Parts: sequence; C-alpha cells; structure tokens
Amino acid sequence: MRKRIILISLAVIICIGVWLAVDSRSTGFRNQVAVLTYHHVDTVESEYTISPERLRDHLEALKANQFNVITTEQFVAFLKDGKPVPPNAVVITFDDGYESYYRYAYPELKKQGMPATNFLIVKSVGDRSAETPFMTWDEVKQMAKDGFDFYSHTYDAHGFGVDAKGKQLSPLTHPNWSDALGRMETEEEYSSRVLNDLTQAETILRQQLGNKLSILCLPHGRYTQSLIDIGNKAGIHYYYTGDYGLNNPGDVLVKRVTAGVPTLTGQGLVDKINKQTTMLGKAENVVKNIVLQIRYRYF
Repeated sequence: MRKRIILISLAVIICIGVWLAVDSRSTGFRNQVAVLTYHHVDTVESEYTISPERLRDHLEALKANQFNVITTEQFVAFLKDGKPVPPNAVVITFDDGYESYYRYAYPELKKQGMPATNFLIVKSVGDRSAETPFMTWDEVKQMAKDGFDFYSHTYDAHGFGVDAKGKQLSPLTHPNWSDALGRMETEEEYSSRVLNDLTQAETILRQQLGNKLSILCLPHGRYTQSLIDIGNKAGIHYYYTGDYGLNNPGDVLVKRVTAGVPTLTGQGLVDKINKQTTMLGKAENVVKNIVLQIRYRYF
C-alpha cells in the first residue's frame, strides 16, 4: 500500500512537472495588452538604466517575434470600449521624462516605427541641472508632433516624505509630516495636497500639449483606494500601477511588465512577456500583487 501511494505521488509530480514545462512554453496572446516599463537609457547601465544597444535589442526582438506595438490611444479604446487590438499587442512606456529618452530612445523608436509614451514629472520638465537631466518642453513637443504621447507622473510628488517618526512614506498614499505645520497632515490636508498636485499636472499638460485624456503613472507603482478616489476627483481616467500581468478590456488600474533592466536580453524580454500568459506566470503574478498591496498599505 505504501509503495502504491509513493508511485501515485511520483506520477502526479511528474504530470504536474510536464504540464508546467509545456505551459511555460506558451507563446502569443489575443485580446490582452502587455505594457512595458522603462526608465533611463545611458551608455553606463545600472539598476533601472539600460544601454542604447540593449534597447535596440529589445525592440528588434519584439519585431522579430511578431509583437505589435500599439499607441496609448489604441490601448485606451481597448480598455474603455473593448475595441480590438492586434495579437501580441504591446504598449511601450518610459517613466520620469529624462533627457535620455529624447537622445537615445526617441531616434531608435522612430527607426523601428514604434510609438511610445513617456510619463513626465511635470515640475521637472526642463531641469537640466538635475543629476539625471530632464527633457525640455520643446523636445517634448517635437516628439508629440511625431505621435509620441506624454502623460502625468505627478506634478511634484515622485519622491518620498516621512511620518512623525521619520519613517519614509509615499506622499501620494499617506498623510505626511509637514514641517510648515510642525505635525502630521490630517486626512483632509493630505487629500487637498494630493488633489492640488494631480490637478496642477493635468492643467499644465493640457496647456502645453493639448492633452484630452488624463492618465496618471503612479510613482513607484504605489496606490491605495484613497489615492484612486482623489485621482478620480482630479479627472484621471487610467492609472498605471506597479502590478504585474497583462491587461484586459474594462481595466482601469493598468498592470505592467518591467523591461528596462540591464539583465534582460531581447529574447529574455520576449520570454518574460510570454510567461504572463502561462498558468505558472499568472500564479506568480497573483502572489506578487498580494505582496505589493500589503507593502503599499503598511510600508
């Protein structure tokens, strides 16, 4: 009897292993969209910085493996109205508005015939004195004429604040310590501050670029329901989060796939996107997203 149980257990384990192996080779998806996240492009790579050569490798791999890069406008039509997108649809996004996007990414994306979206820290636009310089409005407007999109990464709430004990906090997801007041913000003061920041960013983007759609890329991917409620008051339509996975019609909280890391080859990016469609990849994403929600709420 014991031997029989062992044999049955081994058979089950083998079957699961074979299923996962086959499932992990899943390729292609329909009626879903993968949103890729990049930050900085430079000749010296680091944690969230990739070289121009690596970016080129990524874009060429997407093209060679029949991924179809779509615009944010197409993506929103898919989310809002369920309008069809091509198979293996991908949106390319960059965070922060660094000058390297104009210098390195923009020419390569144009060469490949691929649209992209950049999320601007609006107050920092034109700041060339920063450790990592930012694009100017003239550069942004030049790219906008070529069909590249630009949306909000907040006006000036990308960094971190602190609580009364000096513990680091997101200025968007929690009341922060106020030096001016000499105390922690109340919930009302927190809501007012965040609403003013988001509204100011949207106003400037409309003035500079004529934006009609309001999209917020959440700094560090962090969000709470309170923040979403405030964003809705500011007229935000969609929120790009740090959550893992692919996107479906009706989604408002956009999931993303981290692409801009120096350990990822072009083929590695292809494999990473394809893994999102497998049972193993989906299970991993569920666990990681639960961990993220705990982190956003309590840390």
